[in-house]
Amino acid sequence: MAGLSVGCAALAKSNETTADGAKDTAKPAAKDAAKGSAKERTKGTGKETPKETPKGASKGAAGAPGKDAAKKPGKDAGKDAAKDAGKSSGKEPAKDKPKPAAAAPKSQPAANGSPPKTAPAPAVTATVRPAAPAPVAKPVAAPLLAPATRQHAAPRKPVTPAAVAATSSTSQADKDTLENVIELVRKRKAADATNYAASISDPVARKLAEWIILRSEDNGATVERYRAFLSANPSWPSQTFLRRRLEAAMWDDRRDDSVAWSWFENESPVSAKGRFTLAKAMLARGDRANAERLVREAWRSDPMSEETENNALDQFGALLTPGDQKARMDTLLYGSENEAALRAAKRLGAGYVALAKARIASVKKAPNARALLDAVPRELHNDPGFIFSRIQLLRREEKFAEAAQLMLSAPKDPNRLYNLDEWWIERRLLARKMIDTEEFRSAYLIARDAALPSRDIYKTEQEFTAGWIALRFLNDPAAAAQHFARIGVGSVNPTTLARAGYWQGRAAEAAGRQQEARNAYARAAEQSTSYYGQLARAKLGLPQIELNSQPRGRGAERLEIVRAAHLLYELDEREMAIPVLADMGENGDPEALAGLGELTQRYSDARGMLLLGKAALNRGLPFDFYAYPVNGIPQFTPIGPEVERSIVYAIARQESAFNPSVVSPAQAYGLMQVTPDAARYVCKRHGATYDLGRLKNDSVYNATLGSAELGGLLEDYRGSYIMTFAAYNAGRGSVKKWVDRYGDPRDPKVDAVDWVELIPFSETRNYVQRIMENLQVYRARFGGGTRLQIEADLRRGTGSVE
Repeated sequence: MAGLSVGCAALAKSNETTADGAKDTAKPAAKDAAKGSAKERTKGTGKETPKETPKGASKGAAGAPGKDAAKKPGKDAGKDAAKDAGKSSGKEPAKDKPKPAAAAPKSQPAANGSPPKTAPAPAVTATVRPAAPAPVAKPVAAPLLAPATRQHAAPRKPVTPAAVAATSSTSQADKDTLENVIELVRKRKAADATNYAASISDPVARKLAEWIILRSEDNGATVERYRAFLSANPSWPSQTFLRRRLEAAMWDDRRDDSVAWSWFENESPVSAKGRFTLAKAMLARGDRANAERLVREAWRSDPMSEETENNALDQFGALLTPGDQKARMDTLLYGSENEAALRAAKRLGAGYVALAKARIASVKKAPNARALLDAVPRELHNDPGFIFSRIQLLRREEKFAEAAQLMLSAPKDPNRLYNLDEWWIERRLLARKMIDTEEFRSAYLIARDAALPSRDIYKTEQEFTAGWIALRFLNDPAAAAQHFARIGVGSVNPTTLARAGYWQGRAAEAAGRQQEARNAYARAAEQSTSYYGQLARAKLGLPQIELNSQPRGRGAERLEIVRAAHLLYELDEREMAIPVLADMGENGDPEALAGLGELTQRYSDARGMLLLGKAALNRGLPFDFYAYPVNGIPQFTPIGPEVERSIVYAIARQESAFNPSVVSPAQAYGLMQVTPDAARYVCKRHGATYDLGRLKNDSVYNATLGSAELGGLLEDYRGSYIMTFAAYNAGRGSVKKWVDRYGDPRDPKVDAVDWVELIPFSETRNYVQRIMENLQVYRARFGGGTRLQIEADLRRGTGSVE
């Protein structure tokens, strides 16, 4: 496997966005070095993002504690839960039965995006179901796929080749000194750590010591020290993080303009302090136009402390306009930075303070939210932020028709919306409400007419949602095909590529274009670790799942970063290795990744293996072997119904990423993310002893109870995997509501794929898909053969409906 030879080019524009935060998973901060980063806790999507819980009934049908408030969705799911929870249990409290798609109009959507003038649908007891799929021929021979190794796109992002170490070994004395350095850093004694590090003779160990010190808090490092490390080690992890630290040192230490020019001559700023530093130097040279551009960009978009805000206002206040203050207020409000948003509002006057307080109350679901919105001055009622909060409030009050009408008339200019992702999330929630109230055309227009979101995951979701509604509820495969064709253009992410191909195939199939459908399914089928890729293989009658073998690096042990990671493992500093694996998985040379992967396997580090492998797999690299570790759960004796080992691993991979110490915001613990309430119920059901301390700290006990909980759910749902996995994530009460709303997936008349797509919590929908795909892979990894069982697993429990 040859590493890419493209080096890091200097950024050409000072207003280019930083890589940090642009991806679904953020780079770990320095303080995360000891405890790991949010990244390895991502469930399915990514972002290292605020986590909230899907809400539902607190008790299941059998009296079991609901997990409705027990899990920890990422932002995607959290938004669904937090924004949806209002009066209903979930995002879509629909009680109505949509008309069959065949009866829906097939005309193209109205150009003006106006919803049909219909009264809200009356509540009925029937279930929401998409139209029955068009008749499909039996599985046919598919175009040939790679027989042994799945095809992967080459990584899109250029990487810096990993540096070769100057030495091949580290003395025991140097290892002991490095261990002392790490202990001193933990005690926040960076100066002492630096003195110790100076005595290390091995260049790799010395670089590792310096990297650890520079990542630590309050290290007192100078601009020159950061710059020396970055310049000498462009292939080491934490590049952007250390550049931010360098820029902060430059601004906080009030360094001379010559220092700024020296650094920014070939670099672009990546933080507010960097932009302010460069702007100050530009003003000194008389370049007011570019200085103003940098200051306004930082002020509108960048997070900063109150102290930094005040310093910036003192130096650059004359460069800022009321529009910049308004933009900062909006950016902060959408990001829930409420105190900073109120500071910005006060600079604009009393009316904007009233608007900010109303928007904050709306986000928090405060009981006085409506009163505060009503108190906003009338001249601000056309403000997009005010409109956003009104839509949010109307949706939570279940006034869906009013919310839809307001959304369809809302501004779509990205320059006025400020946070396109938040607007898309609100549109997604509302579109699904409209499905539940039979307003399919409105649901489609709400999704279709969204301003293009910023993050790739939401761009994909927007096109999918519009296409799915067009195909399954409007019976318009032509419109659907246009949306599905735009999913993942230029992407290398396996899940995105598989989703695009599978749904393009479904649209072509519905239009009667069988060959086109087969070709689309074949593209999706190449991604056989993905849920949609597995569904596509089933469509084509391909009975096997294909996995790549373990990637091998050529002489990877000679690389500096591999030797550095090896040192951390030798010193039993696995937590220190987490940011190395996380960053390298996202950005590293494939040769280095292969060597790092071998290390994680050698030291049986399932958490590190997954973190590295998953990130590499999402870059289009063939790292299936590491993305699905088989050694992360200790042996345990079941206390309940026996559960397939592949299911337990599929759950743990998604729940905790094999981190036995992780605790969710909802106080779910350990490998299987078991809540105290669920643990008590399981212990009572099976006559076991409940012990909170063991639940938190004993992986065997945790896995035993988690497996027993799964076994109980499987028993209660009479073998339905879909219902079991959904309940493990969102609670029995939520699943009961979804069965009432969308039908019972065990009913042969209910399409299982559609039932999963209709799950209103985005987190749970993603969760079920990820568990199903994990299950197929783990069966193959555990030697159970490569026979694909995705269709059978989706239908498990069929016919057992009471």
